[in-house]
Amino acid sequence: MSPARLTFLACSYLVLNLLAFMTVAAVLPTLIDEWRMSNAEAGWLGGVFFAGYLCAVPVLVPLTDRVSPRRVCLAATAVGALSSLAFAAFAGSFWSGLLFRFLAGVAVAGAYMPALKIIADTLEEPWRSRASSYYTSVFALGTAFSIFVGGAVADASGWRYAFALAGAGNLVALIVAWRGLPAGRFDPGVRRGLLVDFRPVFRNREALAYICAYAGHVWEVFANRIWIVAFFAWLSGAGRGEAFASPVVIATLAALLGVPVAMAVGEIAARGDRRRVLGWVHIAALASGAALVASPLTSLSPSVVAVLAILYGMAIYGDTGAVSAGTVASADPALRGATMAVHATIGFVGATLGPAVAGVALDLAGGRQTPVAWSAALAVGVLGGLMGPAALRWIGRRG
Repeated sequence: MSPARLTFLACSYLVLNLLAFMTVAAVLPTLIDEWRMSNAEAGWLGGVFFAGYLCAVPVLVPLTDRVSPRRVCLAATAVGALSSLAFAAFAGSFWSGLLFRFLAGVAVAGAYMPALKIIADTLEEPWRSRASSYYTSVFALGTAFSIFVGGAVADASGWRYAFALAGAGNLVALIVAWRGLPAGRFDPGVRRGLLVDFRPVFRNREALAYICAYAGHVWEVFANRIWIVAFFAWLSGAGRGEAFASPVVIATLAALLGVPVAMAVGEIAARGDRRRVLGWVHIAALASGAALVASPLTSLSPSVVAVLAILYGMAIYGDTGAVSAGTVASADPALRGATMAVHATIGFVGATLGPAVAGVALDLAGGRQTPVAWSAALAVGVLGGLMGPAALRWIGRRG
């Protein structure tokens, strides 16, 4: 199989698996009202997906060192279909929604990184870094489709149909993985316990710093992604007029336009000084994020705020491919699966906490109808994102 074909199939598989990824964000204002949730509960509903991910990934991703990664992908995608269809049919409260979203996170844990490992195992440099960067960058494409399709279907037919369609996407992804993805590299003769010794990964200082940068990255990205629709729903009802597009479309553009930015950054970083390139991306994210944090306290029109949000969404996603490629490149080849498991686990601790802490900030600062509260919630994401440049500075000093 050609490198380009494998990259295309893996990226298609990922996008289909992620149709349910941000559906909660697209319908969060409706679920808050229908299920009578607090902002903190809504934040946990948005973040519990990542809790399921981080609980499963330390087991499932290292498993790919001794079991075919494709088999793990197939089983996980089947679980993803069941979790989304169950949410559509049976979710009726915060607690039931929490359970099904946790299982959806478990499913993506067995799909996302194992498919990336197939790429890393099958391809040689420079295609390995290039395809890894494309694959991780396309994550934003999946989130953009998830927000847009989830919002559109929910507006037309109700939120349950949005989750049902996402489950159907998982079923198509199952066919893609079964027919198109190679088995990947694994050694069935290796005998290890269920839990792997991750200490050698933590002794790899360069890989650990990229892992910490990834944690700050996903904290910032998902604190923003989970709450951005609700933020613009508030803004449109705050007497400032209407933006040039609906909240769902604005959130979709913020996620979608991050894809070419991340791909371009990944290409530039692969050919030059990765840390220096990422430093410029982090400066852009901090500047645009600070402007967005201030926007609820100003008289800016919703259209201007929407432009700021889109620019910020592009900036915060710009480092995703380069950071993940940095982890892959600095990993010991014999411990690549374990290193990627640590990368995903620590990273998605940030993804779990970012939306939840933003929800807590909303409650503590006065609620969703208060401009100061929205500034506080947006600041949660920007402050979490500072972990990235701090970690990369640590590499420069000690790496």
